[in-house]
Amino acid sequence: MFIYCFLLFTVLSGKGQVVSIDSLRNSFDQSYGLDVLLINGKKYFPNNNPTTGHPFWRNPDSFTGDISIAGKTFKDQLLKFELNKQEFILLYNNFNGQQGQIILNHASIDSIKTGTFLFIPNKWPDIKQQFVQVIFQGKISCYIGWYKELQFNSTGAHVGYQYFNDDRKFYIIMNGTVFQFHNKSTFLGIFKGKEKDLIRKYLSSNRFRFKKMDQNDLTKLITYCEEILT
Repeated sequence: MFIYCFLLFTVLSGKGQVVSIDSLRNSFDQSYGLDVLLINGKKYFPNNNPTTGHPFWRNPDSFTGDISIAGKTFKDQLLKFELNKQEFILLYNNFNGQQGQIILNHASIDSIKTGTFLFIPNKWPDIKQQFVQVIFQGKISCYIGWYKELQFNSTGAHVGYQYFNDDRKFYIIMNGTVFQFHNKSTFLGIFKGKEKDLIRKYLSSNRFRFKKMDQNDLTKLITYCEEILT
């Protein structure tokens, strides 16, 4: 927010007049080539404490994604997703050509899409992750919450703090209730009666393995559940 206010003040001072917010944004965009709707957050400072591993989703390199904010989409932006703090970091070049990094204001984000992955801000108190990956939205909605743990190792070859591998939690939202599942038993426990029997047969015939289930198989499973509950 500091960056956003500072940039607005700079433009306003240069113009020497009071203008509307839209006009102010347009003036800034034309002057510096940056959109203040996108460049809105706090400066990112990397963790300089010695650790093993890294805190980012998938790998420490940036990825390209489309950011939607207040109904406007900014395509092909360079991003990192710091799982430990549940923050999206935007990499951009400022008007001096220098690369900057800011932590995007999560409250202003509508969605972030990269490849087949779609992330949205979490709005359910029973889900701990600040952002969730959308798998399916309908009568039944399914999400994945990605996270990464930081722990201190007091023994072994690497004494000190260590980031573990990416991990995930699976959630279903049905009738306004959040259900977490991690295996066949906990998934079946969400359903009752005839639907539960049908899903059990479907799981057996497709030989789904929850620990190794990919996005396509999970989408296929939830789509089937949606169909039999309709």
